[in-house]
Amino acid sequence: MTVISDLQPIVVVCAADNNYAMPLAVTVRSALANLSSNCKMFLFILDGGISQANKHKIIKSLKSEQIEISWVQLNDALFANLALNRHVTIPTYYRLLLPQVLPKHFDKAIYLDSDMVVTGDLAELWNIDIGNNYVLAVQDDVQLDISMCEALQNYQELGIAPDGKYFNAGLLVINIDKWRTENIGSRIIEYLQQNQKYLPNDQDGLNAILAGKWEELHPKWNQMPRIYDDSFGKNSPFPEDIYQDVLHHPCIIHFTNTPKPWYAGLRVECEHPKKDLFFHYLDMTDWSGWRDTFWRRLGRKFMKMTLMNTSKL
Repeated sequence: MTVISDLQPIVVVCAADNNYAMPLAVTVRSALANLSSNCKMFLFILDGGISQANKHKIIKSLKSEQIEISWVQLNDALFANLALNRHVTIPTYYRLLLPQVLPKHFDKAIYLDSDMVVTGDLAELWNIDIGNNYVLAVQDDVQLDISMCEALQNYQELGIAPDGKYFNAGLLVINIDKWRTENIGSRIIEYLQQNQKYLPNDQDGLNAILAGKWEELHPKWNQMPRIYDDSFGKNSPFPEDIYQDVLHHPCIIHFTNTPKPWYAGLRVECEHPKKDLFFHYLDMTDWSGWRDTFWRRLGRKFMKMTLMNTSKL
């Protein structure tokens, strides 16, 4: 993959509701902490209902001459009838409409999920030539190819090869120019609405519409948890040198599994080997010192039970 010189500010986009305000701050704070000192970041936060108090904390957390923050609100009605669950919320779909919300003079953007810690320099990722690809991404660690995705069992109707790689949508370098020209976001939403019987989410829609139109990044740019499983190591899809690089020198750590580092259940704790890095960068934010506790967990369980009982009345 060709690397080019690019003097433009780095355009980064994150999306979150109020529950992910703190993790979003950690994701971007970690990116800033590792960004080349001569680079500037334009951050667009796709706001799914972040409270004013948490917006203020995010702004304080990211105070730096290297960053400019813009808040963007979208109409949730645009995503009506799409598949939702506790892990896939409406803000998850916001990334599909980036070309409509970013200024016209931006032709590329890096999208980061808000459950990541960035340990590498995003300038290196930004300077990879996207060429004619619609997106740069990393192969998923669970659904390695299209045929493994239950929501894309119609791949034959779509003309997609079963052994085509399936990418994870948590880290995307997006060719905004091509997406804008070819109305990619709206096409994905239309696909999702027309194929509801398969219960596809936004990641499935991205893989359906962009099959054969994306290029694979080095997986160090989206290290997912299965890399730490012994079984994955024995049957890794990566050459040994790349496997070792991803395992020991990731540039972005993606906490795809639950519980997340910041949110543990009453009986289950996050066991991710790199969870301490999350708190390392959290302590650089306005949430410094925050930790999940037994009493917080108990309070969440009580609130959940109260809401369930109220809904039955």
